[in-house]
Amino acid sequence: MTTSVTDRTTEPASTPSPPIQDAKKWLRSKLPYAGRWPKTAVAMGTLSTLLMLVQAYAIATIAQRLVIESASFAQLYPFFILLPVTLVLRGLCLRAKTIASARAGIQVRQAVRAQLLASISKRSPMWVRGQHSATLGSHLCNDVDALDGYYADYVPQMYLCGLIPLVIIIAVMPLNWAAGVILLITGPMIPLNMAMVGMGAKNLQQAQIVEMGRLSSHFLDTLRCLPTLKLFGLGKRQARSVERVSEDFRKRSMKVLKLAFLSSTALEFFSAVSIAILAIYIGFVYLGQFHFGNWGGTLTLQSGLFILILAPEFYQPLRDLGTHYHAKAAAEASAEVLMPLENGAADNAEDESSSSWQPQGAVSVTFDKVTAHYPNRAKAALEEVSFTLKAGQTLAVIGPSGAGKSTLLSALMGFLPLSSGAIRCNDQPLTALSREQWHHSLGWVGQHPAIIKGSLADNLRMGANASVSQASLWDALEKVHLKEWVEHLPQQLDTPLGEGGQPISGGQARRLSMARVFIRDAPLTLLDEPTASLDSDNERLVIDALEELKQRHSLVILTHRLELLKLADHIVMLDDGCITAQGSFDELSTAGGPLHAVHHSTGGAP
Repeated sequence: MTTSVTDRTTEPASTPSPPIQDAKKWLRSKLPYAGRWPKTAVAMGTLSTLLMLVQAYAIATIAQRLVIESASFAQLYPFFILLPVTLVLRGLCLRAKTIASARAGIQVRQAVRAQLLASISKRSPMWVRGQHSATLGSHLCNDVDALDGYYADYVPQMYLCGLIPLVIIIAVMPLNWAAGVILLITGPMIPLNMAMVGMGAKNLQQAQIVEMGRLSSHFLDTLRCLPTLKLFGLGKRQARSVERVSEDFRKRSMKVLKLAFLSSTALEFFSAVSIAILAIYIGFVYLGQFHFGNWGGTLTLQSGLFILILAPEFYQPLRDLGTHYHAKAAAEASAEVLMPLENGAADNAEDESSSSWQPQGAVSVTFDKVTAHYPNRAKAALEEVSFTLKAGQTLAVIGPSGAGKSTLLSALMGFLPLSSGAIRCNDQPLTALSREQWHHSLGWVGQHPAIIKGSLADNLRMGANASVSQASLWDALEKVHLKEWVEHLPQQLDTPLGEGGQPISGGQARRLSMARVFIRDAPLTLLDEPTASLDSDNERLVIDALEELKQRHSLVILTHRLELLKLADHIVMLDDGCITAQGSFDELSTAGGPLHAVHHSTGGAP
């Protein structure tokens, strides 16, 4: 008979770390990942402008020679050849610029996504438990992709905005200083308008990112609960809810698009007005109304046409920057979301000064007046907890739901910082140990064993501290009573598991995780309800495996099964984060002891 002593504890998740730098600095820090591609894009854009100068000179010269000097076509043959050549070369330059820009965006996104995945993998299970998978997926996909426009378009365009107008001013000033001054005065009007629009664009982008995460979570939750919703006849109601949320997202998207179109219209207006002012000045010079700006000479048709052809090219980089400014706003909004995820790598980074630790055999664990708090919670999750697990012994931790059992394991694994007290392993403070080596010294069996897509051998080797021979795999399977089952599989150890593979029962999966522990051969093994939800036969097999495991390892077992308590050398009873009783099973089961009633209600039978 199985007697329940307590339910599984569910602990709150910790909050993400706050950003340690602003979005602009974070974005600039990722620019080296783009490699040489931004510089290549700038070089190609500048070369295209130089070719444009040659093209404009050829057009202006042809007009001057034909209209004013009445030159023949034969005399202009070289200039007619120059036009298509420069046109083709400019096209090749723009293509190279586009490719280089795209490469820059791809490399940065790949690097950032890899860093985020590495950071998330280092986060504690408590943090992961508090995140919605759809929201994390949205951050890793949509928000990282939102960085592309910043590195592919905005960053190269920032440099081109300084180089291209400078090249054109240098070309125009020797011909007419007044035209150069007009360009210098009217040019800043476009960035000024761009900055005004940008202040509102960033706020809209941030709201859009939040809404995207909420929509992703809502959609995934709906898919997961769809069978239940249909069972209770709530499908249509949920469909209306999805429609309402989608409509709200559509409205937000339209606000962002409306701002983008309005800002583009404003930029086009200012550039058109600026070009018109320059054209009016040149027209009045030709009419003899203006007599300044020509350095004491006259403005020829060739010079005037050359300046007018270059005028749109002067404003084009500024207009493009205004178009790409929305990419900057989107990237900054995404950066503010991504920074806390990446900063987790620094928060969880291992102290390089910590000592390397490779214990031989079972370890001892001592909790010395340990007190721990969850973030933003005044009440202690563990308070003055003290006990000792000797090397080679088994510790069972029991208590009601919310007593602090999972918190105790989190503190032991180093995922929850201590407010006071200390945890020692082999008389060495846990804070002085290398985190990586400490985790290598731990084995883990949870309630929901992970079965990856791969062969049975791949699943057994998952988490092994060293290379594992097939003989070791068969030995581990025999210890958990799975050898006979595997021998009858068509491909035995090469049998595929996971999605589309050999189906396995819950009991088999639990024993498979026990086999991993034997293969890992860690000095200390932590088990969270190893027999939960199992029938009596599978429970007995798991207990047999535990009896074999405790011969060589120190064990910490969270359990509410009376049968597992008899395996323990020491039992700790928790309630509200405090120890209410501790001792051996016999001591706690004596008359008046906390386990007396539960033990004798089963007649002393397991």
